[in-house]
Amino acid sequence: MTQINKWLRRLELFVGCLLVGLCLGCASPEDRVERPILGDEDPREVEVQKAFSIAQSAIDKTGLGIDLSELGDLGNLETILVSPKDLENIPEPAIQDAIGAMYLVLDASGVEIPIMTDVAITASPFQVGSNSILSKTDQILMHINLAHFYLSDALRKLQTEKGDLFEIDFIDGQYDFHLSESAKKQFDNLEPEEYLLQFSKKQRQVIIDAVTLLTSARIRVIEQPGTKDVYGKLIQNQATLIDRRISRQDALYHLDQGLKMAKQLAPDLATSIQNLNENVADIFTNKLLDEVSKWGFSIGNRDEVEARIRQLVSQ
Repeated sequence: MTQINKWLRRLELFVGCLLVGLCLGCASPEDRVERPILGDEDPREVEVQKAFSIAQSAIDKTGLGIDLSELGDLGNLETILVSPKDLENIPEPAIQDAIGAMYLVLDASGVEIPIMTDVAITASPFQVGSNSILSKTDQILMHINLAHFYLSDALRKLQTEKGDLFEIDFIDGQYDFHLSESAKKQFDNLEPEEYLLQFSKKQRQVIIDAVTLLTSARIRVIEQPGTKDVYGKLIQNQATLIDRRISRQDALYHLDQGLKMAKQLAPDLATSIQNLNENVADIFTNKLLDEVSKWGFSIGNRDEVEARIRQLVSQ
């Protein structure tokens, strides 16, 4: 049995155990769409095998991937979340390589993932790979893994540049983004138009890129001619530097796709994903958007992003 067949068989056995052991109210076996057995000579099978080998290696280098041998992982998805402090030592290229490699698996299997700049963010079209050689179960796990990596990349960026200005707490599995205590006291004595000036250029950039990875919001810093930040640098136009050739989508997209597919396969699994959605999208991301808007970052499509989050958590 090839490596990809072994991996996919583990996924199918995993879901079987999950359905029986946790008594999930899922669709009957005959209603499930299983991965077709194509054989090693099928061109798609060969390409998926190659792509999976690359993806597995890239995921292993980060130490962030969902461990499919642990049945509890999809029973309580919030257990996969990682403390921001634990993300500091992971090189950014490693996370990017893993994201890109997972998309190669989906590409090779027949699942088309659009680049976010090419679609309206409120649309979040349901991209079920009906012609994919991956089962729905496999696709769900890929979407959840991708959402996890987008979130981790965003958190890592914020954590590495936070300095003494802002913090990301991780308490009881919940992220909380806020100013540090010293910064709160400082901001209390500032006018709102002075808030943005307290951030370095790097800090402004990681906030922009983190929000992009989470939501694809059109966030930017608008130039203030002649105005300098507290580090003596001019406030110039800044927009996202995320490479959309690699990070095609965002965390919200993959959470949405995973949830929609899980609702067809196993309602209790969908509930677990929905709990993760509320944690990541409704609580953490919404607060992040509130804070950065208050600090002077411009979000051109804030209403659209909020509508997208509401749609996601209300499913």
